[in-house]
Amino acid sequence: MNKIKALILVFTLFFIMGYAQAESIWFSPLTAIPEDPTGARSLVLEVAPYGDAIEVTATGPVAEGDNKWVVLGLTTQANKAIKGVQVCYEVITASPDSTYISQVRLSTMTTPDFSTVIHDDATDLTSTSPTCYTSNTAKRKPKVGGTTTLSLKMVFGSASDKITIGGVKLIY
Repeated sequence: MNKIKALILVFTLFFIMGYAQAESIWFSPLTAIPEDPTGARSLVLEVAPYGDAIEVTATGPVAEGDNKWVVLGLTTQANKAIKGVQVCYEVITASPDSTYISQVRLSTMTTPDFSTVIHDDATDLTSTSPTCYTSNTAKRKPKVGGTTTLSLKMVFGSASDKITIGGVKLIY
């Protein structure tokens, strides 16, 4: 009888540990598009020379207040709590800290006339080496209800600068 209880306890612990591990889904950035509330096309997105990444450039300097975004639709599981999002990127610039991703935002939408921001992180992503940044959601984990979009706000100090975006991971 004690052996059965011990086996049930071991099985239960393994099940709980496996269930408690964070789930994640990786996304390619290749379907991302530029978004500009003014209608101007100041951001240019191209497939990176080595494949599954995109290079973002600007037609001229882009300031923080210009609201130039790269947006990527994410396929999410309904009613799952989002714990964070990871963005893998690299900034290529001659003037460090002049070109960067200034905001990581997640939003949801059902009807086309209204969207809700469920996560906003204003940490400047400035790495000039390939890296991945994890943006964890607040204590209140937002649940997905509708479509989910990742928006990355871009700042460019020069038209010769580039931001390369690689994999994007949604963490449940």
